[in-house]
Amino acid sequence: MSITILVIEDEKTTLNSLVDFLNSEGFEAIGADNGRQGIELAQKHLPSLIICDIIMPDLDGYDVLTYLQQDAETAAIPFIFLTATTDSSSFRLGMEMGADDYLRKPVTSAELRAAIASRLRKQEVTIQNYCIPETDNQEDLQNKVNQLESYSKAQSYLVQYLIKEVQPSISQLSQSVQELKESVTDAEQQKYLDSLQKEFTRLIGIVNQTSELHKILTPENTKILSQFNFFDQEES
Repeated sequence: MSITILVIEDEKTTLNSLVDFLNSEGFEAIGADNGRQGIELAQKHLPSLIICDIIMPDLDGYDVLTYLQQDAETAAIPFIFLTATTDSSSFRLGMEMGADDYLRKPVTSAELRAAIASRLRKQEVTIQNYCIPETDNQEDLQNKVNQLESYSKAQSYLVQYLIKEVQPSISQLSQSVQELKESVTDAEQQKYLDSLQKEFTRLIGIVNQTSELHKILTPENTKILSQFNFFDQEES
């Protein structure tokens, strides 16, 4: 069975070059020149791996990753970011969101081969660990299916939790910045600076908490984490 790799890249020359290279390496490569088309192709073909540019018009790479992580069928597909930026904060954000790897342009053939091999090898190990032997009885089969379903739902919840918790802080930060610009006294400026610091600290705390939970989230310990009711909170 051929391995399908989806490349999402708005720069046509780079997209064609990557697709041609992957096809020459024996993969079945498909290309999308924008984020929306990339999401549609990911849902249609369920590729073994996705390579996605970050900076794109309309939907950028972060938007694509967030959207796919909220779909149970695409949430577990290995995802590699490809970008020309050298900003370390972009790298950190991508990894905290759940990206599996991060390659900077121009990427060499050796770097691309190594990244793909590493991601596919990790995915293969995961599949082998959770495949169902023929000797398993019906109860064991159902338990493993339930475990993987819970794991997929937990991953989706983490993304939704991060979005829900971050949005109020972003709104508050924007409001405080505007009020700071309009303030005329030192006391007012200090008040809004304190508000900015408070929301910034809260925002960092949320991102760090989500990042740590993502690191320890595995199919095996999803049930343990659920005992703390973290994944059972009702969405507001």
